[in-house]
Amino acid sequence: MSAADVFLVVVRWLHLVTAAVWVGGSIFYLLVLRPASRRNPDAWAGIGRLAAAEFQTLVDGSIVVLVLSGAILTFDRLTGGIADATYVITLAVKIVLSVWMIALVRLERRRRAVPPAYREERSGEGSRRWRGLSEAMSGYNGITILGIAVFLLSDILKVLFENALSR
Repeated sequence: MSAADVFLVVVRWLHLVTAAVWVGGSIFYLLVLRPASRRNPDAWAGIGRLAAAEFQTLVDGSIVVLVLSGAILTFDRLTGGIADATYVITLAVKIVLSVWMIALVRLERRRRAVPPAYREERSGEGSRRWRGLSEAMSGYNGITILGIAVFLLSDILKVLFENALSR
Protein backbone atom coordinates (compact mmCIF):
# COMPACT_ATOMS: atom_id res chain seq x y z
CA MET A 1 0.00 0.00 0.00
CA SER A 2 1.51 3.30 -1.10
CA ALA A 3 1.52 6.56 0.85
CA ALA A 4 -1.13 7.91 -1.54
CA ASP A 5 -3.36 4.91 -0.78
CA VAL A 6 -2.95 5.43 2.97
CA PHE A 7 -3.77 9.12 2.54
CA LEU A 8 -6.95 8.31 0.59
CA VAL A 9 -8.03 5.71 3.19
CA VAL A 10 -7.62 8.32 5.94
CA VAL A 11 -9.53 10.93 3.90
CA ARG A 12 -12.36 8.45 3.17
CA TRP A 13 -12.50 7.45 6.83
CA LEU A 14 -12.64 11.10 7.96
CA HIS A 15 -15.35 11.80 5.38
CA LEU A 16 -17.45 8.84 6.54
CA VAL A 17 -17.03 9.41 10.28
CA THR A 18 -17.74 13.12 9.98
CA ALA A 19 -20.88 12.51 7.92
CA ALA A 20 -22.04 9.84 10.37
CA VAL A 21 -21.54 12.18 13.33
CA TRP A 22 -23.46 15.03 11.67
CA VAL A 23 -26.36 12.94 10.36
CA GLY A 24 -26.44 10.77 13.47
CA GLY A 25 -26.51 13.86 15.66
CA SER A 26 -29.35 15.27 13.57
CA ILE A 27 -31.34 12.06 13.94
CA PHE A 28 -30.70 12.08 17.71
CA TYR A 29 -31.90 15.68 17.86
CA LEU A 30 -35.11 14.94 15.94
CA LEU A 31 -36.00 11.66 17.62
CA VAL A 32 -34.77 12.24 21.18
CA LEU A 33 -33.94 15.83 22.08
CA ARG A 34 -36.80 17.63 20.31
CA PRO A 35 -39.53 15.39 21.79
CA ALA A 36 -37.91 15.67 25.25
CA SER A 37 -37.84 19.46 24.94
CA ARG A 38 -41.56 19.50 24.20
CA ARG A 39 -42.35 17.38 27.26
CA ASN A 40 -40.48 19.65 29.64
CA PRO A 41 -39.78 23.09 28.12
CA ASP A 42 -38.57 24.60 31.42
CA ALA A 43 -35.87 21.98 31.91
CA TRP A 44 -34.93 22.26 28.25
CA ALA A 45 -34.42 26.05 28.33
CA GLY A 46 -30.92 25.90 29.85
CA ILE A 47 -29.58 22.60 28.57
CA GLY A 48 -31.12 23.14 25.13
CA ARG A 49 -29.12 26.27 24.47
CA LEU A 50 -25.91 24.59 25.61
CA ALA A 51 -26.59 21.48 23.50
CA ALA A 52 -27.46 23.60 20.47
CA ALA A 53 -24.24 25.60 20.80
CA GLU A 54 -22.14 22.44 21.05
CA PHE A 55 -23.92 20.83 18.12
CA GLN A 56 -23.48 24.00 16.06
CA THR A 57 -19.72 23.81 16.64
CA LEU A 58 -19.77 20.14 15.62
CA VAL A 59 -21.75 20.92 12.44
CA ASP A 60 -19.43 23.79 11.50
CA GLY A 61 -16.40 21.53 11.85
CA SER A 62 -18.19 18.77 9.94
CA ILE A 63 -18.92 21.10 7.03
CA VAL A 64 -15.25 22.04 6.75
CA VAL A 65 -14.04 18.43 6.92
CA LEU A 66 -16.71 17.19 4.50
CA VAL A 67 -16.03 19.89 1.91
CA LEU A 68 -12.26 19.36 2.01
CA SER A 69 -12.36 15.57 2.08
CA GLY A 70 -15.15 15.50 -0.51
CA ALA A 71 -13.09 17.64 -2.87
CA ILE A 72 -10.10 15.32 -2.48
CA LEU A 73 -12.22 12.18 -3.01
CA THR A 74 -14.01 13.69 -6.01
CA PHE A 75 -10.72 14.64 -7.62
CA ASP A 76 -9.35 11.14 -7.00
CA ARG A 77 -12.35 9.35 -8.49
CA LEU A 78 -12.83 11.63 -11.48
CA THR A 79 -9.19 11.71 -12.51
CA GLY A 80 -8.77 7.93 -12.35
CA GLY A 81 -10.42 7.39 -15.72
CA ILE A 82 -12.80 4.80 -14.30
CA ALA A 83 -15.88 6.90 -13.50
CA ASP A 84 -18.57 6.75 -16.18
CA ALA A 85 -21.50 9.10 -16.85
CA THR A 86 -23.76 7.35 -14.32
CA TYR A 87 -21.14 7.80 -11.63
CA VAL A 88 -20.66 11.49 -12.48
CA ILE A 89 -24.41 12.18 -12.50
CA THR A 90 -24.90 10.40 -9.18
CA LEU A 91 -21.96 12.31 -7.71
CA ALA A 92 -23.42 15.58 -8.98
CA VAL A 93 -26.75 14.80 -7.29
CA LYS A 94 -24.90 13.99 -4.06
CA ILE A 95 -23.01 17.29 -4.25
CA VAL A 96 -26.21 19.26 -4.92
CA LEU A 97 -27.96 17.62 -1.95
CA SER A 98 -24.92 18.30 0.24
CA VAL A 99 -24.89 21.96 -0.75
CA TRP A 100 -28.62 22.09 -0.02
CA MET A 101 -27.93 20.68 3.48
CA ILE A 102 -25.33 23.37 4.14
CA ALA A 103 -27.71 26.05 2.88
CA LEU A 104 -30.45 24.74 5.19
CA VAL A 105 -28.05 24.94 8.14
CA ARG A 106 -27.31 28.58 7.33
CA LEU A 107 -30.99 29.42 6.76
CA GLU A 108 -32.07 27.72 9.98
CA ARG A 109 -29.48 29.65 11.96
CA ARG A 110 -30.68 32.93 10.47
CA ARG A 111 -34.27 32.01 11.18
CA ARG A 112 -33.47 31.12 14.79
CA ALA A 113 -31.61 34.42 15.24
CA VAL A 114 -34.84 36.34 14.56
CA PRO A 115 -37.02 36.61 17.67
CA PRO A 116 -40.32 34.69 17.28
CA ALA A 117 -42.35 37.91 17.50
CA TYR A 118 -40.66 39.19 14.31
CA ARG A 119 -40.92 36.02 12.24
CA GLU A 120 -43.29 36.10 9.29
CA GLU A 121 -46.20 33.70 9.48
CA ARG A 122 -47.15 32.09 6.18
CA SER A 123 -50.74 31.14 6.74
CA GLY A 124 -52.93 30.65 3.72
CA GLU A 125 -50.10 30.48 1.16
CA GLY A 126 -50.40 27.56 -1.22
CA SER A 127 -52.03 24.24 -0.56
CA ARG A 128 -51.89 22.43 2.74
CA ARG A 129 -49.98 19.52 1.15
CA TRP A 130 -47.35 21.89 -0.30
CA ARG A 131 -46.89 23.62 3.08
CA GLY A 132 -46.46 20.23 4.75
CA LEU A 133 -43.86 19.15 2.23
CA SER A 134 -42.11 22.50 2.50
CA GLU A 135 -41.93 22.23 6.29
CA ALA A 136 -40.70 18.63 6.11
CA MET A 137 -37.87 19.58 3.76
CA SER A 138 -36.76 22.67 5.64
CA GLY A 139 -35.03 23.15 8.95
CA TYR A 140 -33.68 20.22 10.88
CA ASN A 141 -36.11 17.77 9.29
CA GLY A 142 -34.81 18.63 5.83
CA ILE A 143 -31.18 18.48 6.93
CA THR A 144 -31.70 15.00 8.35
CA ILE A 145 -33.66 13.70 5.35
CA LEU A 146 -31.04 15.07 2.95
CA GLY A 147 -28.24 13.58 5.07
CA ILE A 148 -29.83 10.14 4.87
CA ALA A 149 -30.24 10.55 1.10
CA VAL A 150 -26.58 11.56 0.77
CA PHE A 151 -25.57 8.41 2.67
CA LEU A 152 -27.62 6.34 0.23
CA LEU A 153 -25.97 8.07 -2.73
CA SER A 154 -22.56 7.35 -1.19
CA ASP A 155 -23.35 3.64 -1.16
CA ILE A 156 -24.60 3.82 -4.74
CA LEU A 157 -21.38 5.57 -5.77
CA LYS A 158 -19.33 2.85 -4.09
CA VAL A 159 -21.20 0.14 -6.00
CA LEU A 160 -20.91 2.04 -9.29
CA PHE A 161 -17.17 2.49 -8.76
CA GLU A 162 -16.63 -1.17 -7.82
CA ASN A 163 -18.62 -2.27 -10.88
CA ALA A 164 -16.53 -0.02 -13.10
CA LEU A 165 -13.34 -1.50 -11.62
CA SER A 166 -14.50 -5.05 -12.34
CA ARG A 167 -15.08 -4.31 -16.04
